[in-house]
Amino acid sequence: MYVTPKSYLSFIAGYRSLYDQKLGEVRVLADKINSGLSKLFDAKADVKTMQVDLAAKNVELAEAQKVSATLLKEISANTTVAEKEKAKVNVIVDAVTAKASAIAAQKAEAEADLAKAQPALDAALAALDSIKPKDITNLKAMKNPPDLVKRVFDCVLLLRQFPIEKTKWQEFKGFMCFNSSENYPTSVKMMGDSQFLAKLIAFPKERINDETCELLAPYFATPDFNPEDAAKASNAAVGLCGWAQAMVTYHEVAKVVDPKIMMLRAAEAELAAANKEKQTAEDALAVVQSNLDAMQTKFEFAMGEKKKLEDDATATQYRMDAASTLINALAGEEVRWTEQSKQFDLQIQRLTGDCAMASSFVSYLGPFNKEFRDLLCTRDFYGDLFSRGIPVTENLDVTRFLVEESEIGEWNLQGLPTDELSIQNGIMTTRATRYPVLVDPQGQGLAWIKKREEVNAMKTTTLGDKNFRNHLEDCMSFGKPMLIENIEETLDPILDPILEKRIVRKGKNAIIVLSDGKEVDFSDSFALYWYGLARFPNPTHTVLPLSW
Repeated sequence: MYVTPKSYLSFIAGYRSLYDQKLGEVRVLADKINSGLSKLFDAKADVKTMQVDLAAKNVELAEAQKVSATLLKEISANTTVAEKEKAKVNVIVDAVTAKASAIAAQKAEAEADLAKAQPALDAALAALDSIKPKDITNLKAMKNPPDLVKRVFDCVLLLRQFPIEKTKWQEFKGFMCFNSSENYPTSVKMMGDSQFLAKLIAFPKERINDETCELLAPYFATPDFNPEDAAKASNAAVGLCGWAQAMVTYHEVAKVVDPKIMMLRAAEAELAAANKEKQTAEDALAVVQSNLDAMQTKFEFAMGEKKKLEDDATATQYRMDAASTLINALAGEEVRWTEQSKQFDLQIQRLTGDCAMASSFVSYLGPFNKEFRDLLCTRDFYGDLFSRGIPVTENLDVTRFLVEESEIGEWNLQGLPTDELSIQNGIMTTRATRYPVLVDPQGQGLAWIKKREEVNAMKTTTLGDKNFRNHLEDCMSFGKPMLIENIEETLDPILDPILEKRIVRKGKNAIIVLSDGKEVDFSDSFALYWYGLARFPNPTHTVLPLSW
């Protein structure tokens, strides 16, 4: 039966972990480079597309400018027409306004004068309203009514322009008056009309003239021609007396107001014509203004479209310039990225040999000095890979392959010496799958480990410490680093499960069963360091000796 050495199993585990890590790094870098190239190619295509779009937009912009210029000329011409129409309308409006003001004053004057005649009309209607049909009947029954009644009816006959006989003067109660006896039969006949009172109410006042008023003047001049004396003669005479006097009073007022009314009506007719002319002018102006407004709206829309085109063209030009600047700036990078993209497949192929060489370096070369390590890498490891046809990078710098310069600089700040051997030991200490044993007579590696793990509260102990077991279990459970000093060739068997990493997973938790059967929680952040002053003549394969 063949038993596989634990060092080889550690090498395989380290190889798998390193290969996955490096393959992931290369793929991430390849994705970034390829993504950058893709975006660069897209930017070039976008620039060509934008050049075509910008040319089309410039054509549209030129056409929009022509349309705007044409509309502006039309608007200027129409504005001139509109201003002329507006001036014409303003002249008409001013004239009409002045005329309307004059007519309003004239109308107010006429209405004020006419209002003076209204009391006379009201008095006439009130006088007629006081006459009852029976009063007329009683008068008609009188064969010889009082002289005043006859004279009152003469006045009614004269106002209604009925035929009247030639009258004579007579002396009556000490004053001169007309003798109306011969006209009374005509008055009786007039009273016989059933519509007598209604016709007096609807009497056309406009028919009264100055001649009639002159004929009535002698009647009105008699001392007894008044409502008080008429009331003594007859109730009907009272109303007819007041009506006749009111009609004459109305005529005297109306003959002054009527010319004003006629002038007012003529002025109103003239104003109506002026208003019509004004309306016609305003309608014409409204049409011109409407056309101007429509053209202005069209112009504003055209200017808005032009502004959009200008903004769009400017934005396109800006994007195109920015993309062109970026493309020109990355012209050199494009060549490098393209070449680097081609190398990724080869780099991935070489990872098989590179990771094997680096894992062998970490797993097997810890006990040797730098010169022998370099000899084994270049002669044996590289030669074996090359002879087997396994892709591998020629003259591979294992140190830089395994760690970045920034991490080395951090180690130096923590106290790690800057020589190549110390850096190699630092790599093996942090990258090995086995717990490292520091063979460090000068204590350089020990000082570095203590400084490095200071922030993690590393526990320092010895195998002979009576609390060693407790310290070990606490560090494993809480994931703290542990340094065991002054070790010898023979180790406590209780450490075998830990050195061999016999970790058992139970759900999310991990445990290690110690040699005595006790289960102890195990944290993945747990780290174990060994330190001894002498070299081991036959070190165990479960630890990684490092020669400082």
